[in-house]
Amino acid sequence: MILIADSGSTKCTWAYCDDNGELKLVFNTVGFNPKYSNYSDIINELQKSQISNLHKKITKIFFYGAGCSSLAKNKIIYDPLKYFFSQADIHIRHDLEAAVKATYKDTPIISCILGTGSNSCFFDGENIIENAPSLGYILGDEASGNYFGKKLINLYVNNLLTDTLLKKFETWTKERKEDIIKKIYSVQRPNLYLATFFKFMYENKDDPTFDSIFKEGIQKFFDLHIKCFNDYQKHSLTFVGSVAYYLSEYIKDIAKKEKIYIQDIIKSPIKNLVKEHFSK
Repeated sequence: MILIADSGSTKCTWAYCDDNGELKLVFNTVGFNPKYSNYSDIINELQKSQISNLHKKITKIFFYGAGCSSLAKNKIIYDPLKYFFSQADIHIRHDLEAAVKATYKDTPIISCILGTGSNSCFFDGENIIENAPSLGYILGDEASGNYFGKKLINLYVNNLLTDTLLKKFETWTKERKEDIIKKIYSVQRPNLYLATFFKFMYENKDDPTFDSIFKEGIQKFFDLHIKCFNDYQKHSLTFVGSVAYYLSEYIKDIAKKEKIYIQDIIKSPIKNLVKEHFSK
């Protein structure tokens, strides 16, 4: 049996397949990211997952994860997986590779991720090329859930929300300024916490304040992470991730203005990944 996993910082989606590629089970765990996850956390999460009673049947694992960009970082994920799935041959890859494999259709693409974090690359059919560095949740992650969450909290803490939005927000959450600031600087994964506020913004996306922030954020992502590639207007764009999915109309509007063709916007690449793995 084979496991294929697509992991962002918030959530990891796993596909449990037989050797012929028939999908038997799809389940979720928390996201495993070498920047935030440790050995015991990963083991504990796997032990309480739906795969805990099936782990001895797994012979191969293909894990695509955010932050899995070097041998040293990949080892942080590899070691607990190898302990838990002791019989399995394990392959750790970057989540950009998952985005590419899930959306590539025989012509070069600029492949983008917009979820808790954000990233992009150019794929020419053989090579994945990154031009603009992914600077993480403090300096980068443009147009991600984390990025938009920071925008909202900045407005809230500085008393810049309109009275209407303030009332809605303080009804939506019981947390107040002091609670939020304390959590940001104390939780293990502040980017995940900040990204939770994207939901409130999306639920109120028609408000001029948030509408403007979404337009500005998506435009900034295009300026930094798409226009950095040579001849970017000649290549199709693909997006994966929940933020891309929910803000697809903003993406399409800005792509139209920039004269770039959108090929795909998908929420999760897992089913396409399974098809790609068994298509050869």
